[in-house]
Amino acid sequence: MAQWKTQSIDLMKIFSDPRRLRILHLASEQPITVKQLAAELNEHPSRLYYHVKKLEDAELLAVAETKQLGNLVEKYYQTINMDDVLYRGDLQAQAEQPEVALSLTYRLIEPALKLYEKSLAKLREERKHGEELNEMPYHVTINSSSDRMTAKEWRESFPAIMKALGKNEKKDYEWPERSFTSEEEANKVGTYQYVLLSYRIEDAEELGVVTENEEEK
Repeated sequence: MAQWKTQSIDLMKIFSDPRRLRILHLASEQPITVKQLAAELNEHPSRLYYHVKKLEDAELLAVAETKQLGNLVEKYYQTINMDDVLYRGDLQAQAEQPEVALSLTYRLIEPALKLYEKSLAKLREERKHGEELNEMPYHVTINSSSDRMTAKEWRESFPAIMKALGKNEKKDYEWPERSFTSEEEANKVGTYQYVLLSYRIEDAEELGVVTENEEEK
């Protein structure tokens, strides 16, 4: 069963940063050095130490082992609980910094919209040259669905959605209970809209549609 933890504003900043997400996923596969991370990310190692330190401070990354190389000690980092922890936002913290919370949320969504825009532009360009593509040229998809249901049914749909996402579909997610003010509120029927955006971070980075991290400016 997945463990729930509170996602602070600082954690929101980490999870909205594509480079840090890639570091966490790369380090979840096996212990890895900063030099190896740099090779995978096509970055200079000196640009990654800051991010690795931030992930260590957030207790998302830890030194799994060290190796002595002459006079140097090489650290191998590994992600902590990447698959076993789910984060839920600290609503009070977000309410205190709404502009920051909205900006970080938009930073997650923006690359998908820009990749979608670039995909459509490429489709138009290919058609001008007599070729019609039947798939998105970049790894991006935006799907939507709506349904009529009660507020309680809407709330109960979240665990199944989370379980279906990604490659860890066999994990169980026990979604926190919502306290409805009354049975009337819980059973009130409405039309609920679901929107799923998915994109490959590498595509977004290669096309330069990832927003620069404020901390690096």
